[in-house]
Amino acid sequence: MNYNLKKNLNSVNIYFLFLISILAIINFFLEIPSEYKYFFCFLLIATIGVSHGAYDGKKGEKLFYNKFKNWRFIFYFTYFTLAIFVLIIWYISPLVALITFLIVSSLHFGKEDLEIYLNKKYKHHLLIYFLKGSLIILLPLFFNFEKTNLIFNTILFSKNYVMLSNNNVKFILIINLSIQILFYLFIFLKKKLKRNDLIAIIFEIYLIVITFYLFNPIVAFTLYFCFMHSLKNILHISNELDPKLFKGLKIFLKQSLFLTLLTFFILFFCLLFLINFTFFENVAEKIIFIGLACLTLPHIILHYFSENY
Repeated sequence: MNYNLKKNLNSVNIYFLFLISILAIINFFLEIPSEYKYFFCFLLIATIGVSHGAYDGKKGEKLFYNKFKNWRFIFYFTYFTLAIFVLIIWYISPLVALITFLIVSSLHFGKEDLEIYLNKKYKHHLLIYFLKGSLIILLPLFFNFEKTNLIFNTILFSKNYVMLSNNNVKFILIINLSIQILFYLFIFLKKKLKRNDLIAIIFEIYLIVITFYLFNPIVAFTLYFCFMHSLKNILHISNELDPKLFKGLKIFLKQSLFLTLLTFFILFFCLLFLINFTFFENVAEKIIFIGLACLTLPHIILHYFSENY
């Protein structure tokens, strides 16, 4: 991997630490109403969070332009159909859809976080990707068990469902972190992981843990998703467009702006429509997580094909 790219990606963690420190101070001294927090989280996810996925149109063009004359229709129709398919499955069987979404998202988050450090050919990489990504699910349950279960019940259209008991969450989290740390130390001692990369991985895990400790689940997830996951993806894509950071970012913004705005207005319209039927926080949770689930399936499938074909 390009040295400057890895340097920029590692720098994201430093800026992220600064960001959560400032927000923690603000949160300590100011009582910000829950509705404001949720609305701000919605705005961030609907813009910065989805922006790296908005580049999927260009990825689709690279894959299908020379294969189909009407590639644009085929690509967007398939992408939209997959998103609607997830929405239908969520309506028919929300628990199956949620569990699938959590598993796929864990693999996706872990892969995006770790692939710059780990050899992709390492035979246990999928397990480690899953364990790393699943921290985004386990940590809010560990630090805010009741609030996180309320979110799960909201997006499951349920009231009293408990996915994991508090004790099970603690046990699984301890096993998760233990396996990860032992694995990283093992490949470091085998000289398959550089010292700086080991430090970067452990530091990132620390940042994720402290974020979910300091903030409520929706705020913590938004901070991770927008300013760690999405931002690193944006830098990665920008580097592919132009190795010079600001030139690459400029090209990325131009090529992803239309779909980012389109996605934002669709999500915002859904927010305005659904707010007439229930509380704002519940609407925001449904749009954020069910909306991301709908976008995740076509995004990951496209990501797979762009890497392998």
